[in-house]
Amino acid sequence: MNSGVLRFRVLVVWSVFFLLQQSALASPYLRDKPWIMPFDVNQRFRSSPVPVDPSADPSQVEVYDFAWRTFIALNWPYKVGGLRGEPDPSQPLAPILNTDTPGDVVVWETYMSPQTVFVHPQQWPVSWNLPDFTGLQRISRPPCYTQSYAYGRPFTPGINQPYTSANVPTGPVVDQNRNYLRVEVTQNQAYFDYIKQFEYYDADKQAEAVKKYIWYANKHNAAPPAATSPSDNASRFQPLPNGNEFYLDKLPDYAQQGMTEIKAAWKVLKTEGENPDIPGRYFRRILQFPLPDGSLSEPTLMGLVGFHIHRVTPFGHLPSTFEQVDNVRIRKRFGDPLPVPAHPALNPGGKHGRPARYPNGYEVNGEGGVAGVIPLPYKEGDPWIQQEEREMVNVSRVTRIPPAVQMVNFKYQALLKDSVWSYYQLIGTQQKNLKTPNYHLGPGIPGPQRSNVQNLVNTTLETYTQKGFSCARCHLNAFPHGVESFPPYEKRFEDLHVMSFLLLNAKSGSDPEETSECGISN
Repeated sequence: MNSGVLRFRVLVVWSVFFLLQQSALASPYLRDKPWIMPFDVNQRFRSSPVPVDPSADPSQVEVYDFAWRTFIALNWPYKVGGLRGEPDPSQPLAPILNTDTPGDVVVWETYMSPQTVFVHPQQWPVSWNLPDFTGLQRISRPPCYTQSYAYGRPFTPGINQPYTSANVPTGPVVDQNRNYLRVEVTQNQAYFDYIKQFEYYDADKQAEAVKKYIWYANKHNAAPPAATSPSDNASRFQPLPNGNEFYLDKLPDYAQQGMTEIKAAWKVLKTEGENPDIPGRYFRRILQFPLPDGSLSEPTLMGLVGFHIHRVTPFGHLPSTFEQVDNVRIRKRFGDPLPVPAHPALNPGGKHGRPARYPNGYEVNGEGGVAGVIPLPYKEGDPWIQQEEREMVNVSRVTRIPPAVQMVNFKYQALLKDSVWSYYQLIGTQQKNLKTPNYHLGPGIPGPQRSNVQNLVNTTLETYTQKGFSCARCHLNAFPHGVESFPPYEKRFEDLHVMSFLLLNAKSGSDPEETSECGISN
């Protein structure tokens, strides 16, 4: 290529980046209550005036912007002494500090874990109250999966890839230091109040409500009307909250959104020896995780590497996924105050600083990415492989981050240039697209099934399914208790396509209150 043309292209790229940076720095966003999640894609707060044309689809860039604003609010510092999920407007976002000291507790960390919500029905009522920690150290309580009983025993929570309910469950990811990535899940107050309002913490109540829903849908060829007040008939299964429900009216403004479910992946931060991690590039927490014998691990400094957000909004289901920037490649950005690591956290690196690439996105102990080498999942009670004997998993990204997503990333990374969150990036979103629906995911239901993209994968959370996989493709298999066969993609069955596996953690009130170490009724 002519050197003049090359210089011109580079100049254009940097000019665009500079303009985006200046736009970001001049943005009024940080003056517009950024600690509150946006209510909808085209509506900042629930109390905001209704948009001029609420039926109009937002642009894809507006959706990416919505995802970033949601990410910022979820990672805003928690107000110590407040209720779960309460942000502290007086505190700034976590700064860049290259130390081993963890950052302040953030909003999503104080949300309830499924294990706290879905206790045995006899242990209800459960209250949305103060979080059980406010310091630098906490215990992770990852969810269990009832479907794992089809495999004889429940899966060990928090160590396997978080889609153990799939047809072919997969095991853990081992990073370049032969440490396991760890996974946890939390859910927001709107999801909790929905479960509380309709008593869906009881699997029997869910099943009975589903039975009545299906009867009504078949008889009337339409979905039953949702309850809009306490006096309405709520005996049929109710849709997940999108933020407009009557039982959310009294929530504080920071909690007035629809259902939000968080799935986070953490890595052990190596601070000594050869090729240590650079702690300042990660949001940090000292965590303890469950061990095979039922005890807890030693307190361990962990860095956040993956972050799924599943939201239900008036616009529909809207999943988005973020990663730490050093997961599978390293790139020193302009003005970066910290050095880059010797190699990515999940990739050994290749020539000229480029990451090694694998056709299916992974390589286990030197073997290419094929199903036969995927680590098997740990089941409850299985002893773990000793660290020095673990097969290292090398990871690359199969589907590149789209340019439009990258441009929005540049904007927010510039806006957050003094915060640790500038070392995170949006990988993409998956939401409805009525103009060009993706029929590979199933037509007919407003939401991710009519998707803007077919492939959306987080390398820390879906490492082994990077081709032809996405949030929707997995969560299409999520239904409440009582759904015995896959409901058709028809409007009348839309509310049964909940796209969240957490409801399946509910236990039967008729079963004895005996639990396994995983916390699921035997």
